[in-house]
Order: sequence, then C-alpha cells, then structure tokens
Amino acid sequence: MGIFSKKNKNTKNKKEENITFDDANKKNQDKHVKSNGSVWSKLKRFTAEAPKTVVWEGDRARLVPVTPITPETPVKETIEEKKQILIPKETPAVEVKTETIALDVKGEETVSVLPEVTPKAEETISVQPEITAPEVPIEEKPPVITSDEKLKKGLEKTRGRFWSRLKGFFSFRRKIDDSVIEELEDILIGADIGARPVQNIIEHIREAWRSKTITETTQIYDFIKNMLKEDLRTWQTDIHYTTTPPTVIMVVGVNGVGKTTAIAKLANYLIKDGRKVMVAAGDTFRAAAIDQLEVWSKRVGAELVKHQTGSDPAAVVYDAMEASVARGIEVLIIDTAGRLHTKENLMNELSKIKRVISKRIPSAPHEVLMVLDATTGQNAISQAKMFKQAVDVTGIFLAKLDGTAKGGIVLGMRSEINIPVKFVGIGEKPDDMEKFNPDAFVDALFE
Repeated sequence: MGIFSKKNKNTKNKKEENITFDDANKKNQDKHVKSNGSVWSKLKRFTAEAPKTVVWEGDRARLVPVTPITPETPVKETIEEKKQILIPKETPAVEVKTETIALDVKGEETVSVLPEVTPKAEETISVQPEITAPEVPIEEKPPVITSDEKLKKGLEKTRGRFWSRLKGFFSFRRKIDDSVIEELEDILIGADIGARPVQNIIEHIREAWRSKTITETTQIYDFIKNMLKEDLRTWQTDIHYTTTPPTVIMVVGVNGVGKTTAIAKLANYLIKDGRKVMVAAGDTFRAAAIDQLEVWSKRVGAELVKHQTGSDPAAVVYDAMEASVARGIEVLIIDTAGRLHTKENLMNELSKIKRVISKRIPSAPHEVLMVLDATTGQNAISQAKMFKQAVDVTGIFLAKLDGTAKGGIVLGMRSEINIPVKFVGIGEKPDDMEKFNPDAFVDALFE
C-alpha cells in the first residue's frame, strides 16, 4: 500500500507536471494566435485582384490592369506593350510610378508602392547624350606696342620731373613779361636740361616775345616743342653703312655703363633688319666679359670672335676683321674694355685699337658709338667730350633711359658737344632699344 501509494503519487505528480507544461504551451499558442489573429483574419476577408497601374493623361489619372508575365508571353512583348501604354508617341516621355491597388471588402482602395525592378540589359532604355567637342580657348596675342609708346613709357620718369614743373606754368593764361621769362628759366634749370640749352631756349622766347610772335604764357608750350624738334632734326641719326662690307662699328664707353647689353641690342636690331652680324669680344680685361658677350651673341643669332681672357685686344680685333671679310659679314661690331675718360694711358690704348682697324680697312671704323648711362646726367657730357678727342665719337647710345629722370641730357648734348643720339635703351631685353626719333622724343617729353 505504501509502495502503491508512492507510485500513485509519483504518477499524479507527473500528470500534474504534464498538464502544467501543456497548459503553458497552449497559453503561448493562444497568445501567439491572438496577437496574429488580426492579420490572418484580414487575409481571409481580402479578395485578390489583378494588379493595376496608374497612367496619367494630362491632369487626370486612370487605372490600367497590368498584364501578368507568363511563360507564354515574351518579356520583350510585355515591355513593348507597357511602353505603348505608358509612353504615347505624341507626348514626351515622363516618369511613371507603378502602383498596385487592391480593394478590401468595404470597397476602399488600398495603395501599395511596388519596388522598382531593374530590367535586364536588353530591356534597358537609354538615351545617349549629345557629345559636343570642348571649346578650345583662343590664345590672345599680346598687344603690339609701337615705338612711340615704348619711348613714352621709357621717358616716364623724365617727363614727371620735366613736365610737372612746366604744367603749372602753362595752366594759367597771363601776359608775358620779364618776370614770367625769369620764372620759366628757373623751372627749366631745375629740370636738369643744362645751363647752355636753357639759355638757348630763353633767348628764342625773348626774341619771339619782342617780335610779338607770342604774347601769352599758353603760347610758350607749343613754341618750345616746335623749337626743340627743329633743333634736334639737324642730327644725322642713321648708321653710315659702307658700300663695300663689312661696316665696322666700334663701341666705347666707361666702366659700368652697359656696353655689353647695348651691343646685344644693336646686333639684334641689325639682324632683324636682315643683315649678317659678327661681334668681336675686344674686352679681354673684365672678368666674364667674354662669356657674357658669348651668351648674348647666341641669343640674338650673331657670330662671335673671341680670345682668352687677358689677351691683346688689338689681336682680337685684327682676327675679327679677317674673319668678317672671309665670311662675307655685313656688319662687324667691336667691343672694347671700359675705361675711365680721365686715364690718359687707357685712352691712348683705345686710339691704338682704332689704328689697327684702319690698317685692315682704310675707311674703318665707319661708326664709333659711345654708350652713355643716362642716370649720370650732366656728367655724361664731360665723358663724351674726352672720348670724342681720343677716337672721334660719331654717335651716342643713350642707355638706361627708362631708369632715370635725367633724360633731358639729350638737349644738352645738342648744345654742348653736338654728337647725335642714334639709339636709346629703354629696358633690359634685346628688343628694348629704339632708334632715336627727334619728334617722338619731344612729344614723349611734353605729354
């Protein structure tokens, strides 16, 4: 009895345990069904219909059944039909959104957006954009600067000093008298023109005033311009070319005035004029003078004759003369070492070089150009006087005119030494050189 009772008790406990597990499982299932019962019940009540799509016709929308794709229906044909429905030929293509619509029991429409399906490669409709060639930018050519504009720019500093003093004098209209002429004389002297040129200008103004040619200060402006132009026109600014080449041009000057650069500019000017040019490196004393001239000669396209540094400059000149005759050179430019005009022995050596040239070609040198630094002002005139006595200078190359306010020394050269200015340097490039033009120079000085 006790054993049976125990067994019975164990069985009862197991049954209670089983009932308890089943009850819990049933409760979970009921809970799950209860939570999902609304979904299933709705599905049972819904009626499935064929999917439809919305087609817009102007401002109105219309529902159109979508033909299901079956194995018997080719994919291409279905897509073509869809194209015909969605994209009429008469109207431009518009973006169409496909939606599926189902009706519930109450007859209300429920709209669900279908996911976008990417068609196969053969079904993709792509429109190739028009490819146009890129526009090639047209390079703008730099504006061509005329000789007059270059000269005007080069004389900017000189004009600022010279014209700024005269501008106020000419702006007021008043009668000319002795006090007015004295005031004008002070202004011209302060403009660094030089004492003698100023005296010459004042004497002409007094004569014109006494003869009643001019009576007011406003007339002095044109009077001075015309007088300076007529005076400078007497200069012979062209190069004296010989009928039997080569034409020999000897270049002289003191140390540091820019002879090497002036020679390069002159050679470039002659080569552009269609002449065959040779340069003789006669400056054998200055360090790197030969190398510098060699670089410039290659740059402008001139031939070069040179010796070693420290050799006799007269020997270099003689070899250059022989080479120029043998090669048919039209113009031979001879460089010389810079020397102080106050050193007599150096000036005598310069005379020796000139004699060597004359022995090979009796009429040579045909030109003796002296390079003057415009920044030295009136001191350049005293240099020119000494060189003229030694080698008979025939022309002036006025360098560095763009870097000074003392360009008025040109007027002083006309009165003091009467050596014509043939070229002016207005920059550091080979093209920064202009042949001297009296009218252009005066106009640039007074504008």
